Amino acid sequence: MKRLISAADVKAAAEHGGVLTIDDNTIVTPQAKDEAAELGVELVFGAAPAATQHKTAEPAPEHHEAPVAHEPEHHKEHEAAMSAEEIERLIRGALDTGIWSERQVEDLLGHAAPLTVSVGVSGRHVHLSQEDLEALFGAGYELTPIKELSQPGQFAAKETVTLVGPKGVIERVRVLGPVRPSTQVEVLRGDTFKLGVPACVRMSGKLEGTPGITLAGPHGTVALPQGVIVAARHIHMTCDEAAKRGLHDGQVVSIAFGGERGGRLDNVVVRANNTSALDCHIDTEEANAFGIKNGSVVEIIK
Repeated sequence: MKRLISAADVKAAAEHGGVLTIDDNTIVTPQAKDEAAELGVELVFGAAPAATQHKTAEPAPEHHEAPVAHEPEHHKEHEAAMSAEEIERLIRGALDTGIWSERQVEDLLGHAAPLTVSVGVSGRHVHLSQEDLEALFGAGYELTPIKELSQPGQFAAKETVTLVGPKGVIERVRVLGPVRPSTQVEVLRGDTFKLGVPACVRMSGKLEGTPGITLAGPHGTVALPQGVIVAARHIHMTCDEAAKRGLHDGQVVSIAFGGERGGRLDNVVVRANNTSALDCHIDTEEANAFGIKNGSVVEIIK
């Protein structure tokens, strides 16, 4: 298991010599690095030389020897062994499995542990009712699963359909299974301009008052009176996972992204039930804007 150096460890080192040894198995929190710089604590890679274990108040000699070959200069200030994203994954995993408690993490980091969740990026797709599936592909037709999705029991199917709008067409749109009571078409906001339909942001299943469209398949076509939505961003989790994080079903939160194009998205809806798997869903336009991908870790802000 990785060794974690916190701000408290740095403060203790400042009182006993001002040196902390680190190696490739050590995680140094950002707060610890800041504290070390402020208190003058050295982070020495590998075993610290005996002469540096306890500093004295004697003045430094007038000359300086070059660093020895086995202790390169760039090791003097060693970067954290893991990225911030990897540290968040490690902490969240330890919390979820009960290895650490929230209080222990607070003591280590000097503040409350961040609420984090991994991201699943969603492109345009279609959910079909059994009636519409048969109209498009033939009587008694069943979907052919090719890939499991993050939510239990859901899958991407081999089948695709064509979306036909008042102004344009989008071909080869993936069908997701299993079948649903009502057909639902989820598109990107940019797609609505090409198709010529209004951009109606909705949660899945909330189809009343949404625009319609025509679906074309190998066996026939279906004219939908409604069902086209731009999916509202949301976070899936179980009721227990929500309770552990101080969240509840229907709560609206924000998510924050790091990285070169980091930022924040508001109006993210918590969807908590006992059949969900923990995952934050945003669409490809949102993901591209922030430079993130499937599996990226984001922070939940209440």
